[in-house]
Amino acid sequence: MQAKTVTTFVAALIAACLIHGMQAGALFAAGEEAAAEQKEQKFTEKMAAILFEGKTDAFFYQREGRNDPFEPFIQERVVAKEVPVEVLTGMRKFEPGQLSVVAIVSSANDMFAMVQDSNNQGYIIREGILLGRTGVVTAIVPNKVIVKNYTYNLAGDKIYKTVEMVLKQEGDK
Repeated sequence: MQAKTVTTFVAALIAACLIHGMQAGALFAAGEEAAAEQKEQKFTEKMAAILFEGKTDAFFYQREGRNDPFEPFIQERVVAKEVPVEVLTGMRKFEPGQLSVVAIVSSANDMFAMVQDSNNQGYIIREGILLGRTGVVTAIVPNKVIVKNYTYNLAGDKIYKTVEMVLKQEGDK
């Protein structure tokens, strides 16, 4: 009988331990769930604080005063050379081809030529007078007026061209 009592006691003790262990396990598991829930709640609160309250050290791109990062670095630029508008007066209004020599007058100390435009308006020209945009009367000889024009080539060099305005003799066309 004693063995039966010991066995019953041992069985009761084991059952009590098992019950106590299950309760402790359940309490432990419940404690872990509560801790995990608290951690998740803290994480959610932290994320909400970051997203909705606007953290002050968050990066914010300011576009003012900066280049557009999607534009190419190298751009073609056309440099336009401004040419001042020059108001032409006097004989500078006429190019050599617009005038015809009517007479050449020479004296002991002076030589000049009489020319006319398409409207039969007459003018007197002397050596050194500016004619057209780029012309200068360089010489007046007995039968022609020599005008020296200049232009620029593609390299930017000044090129001179001589134009001769011939006096038409009577009967020439």
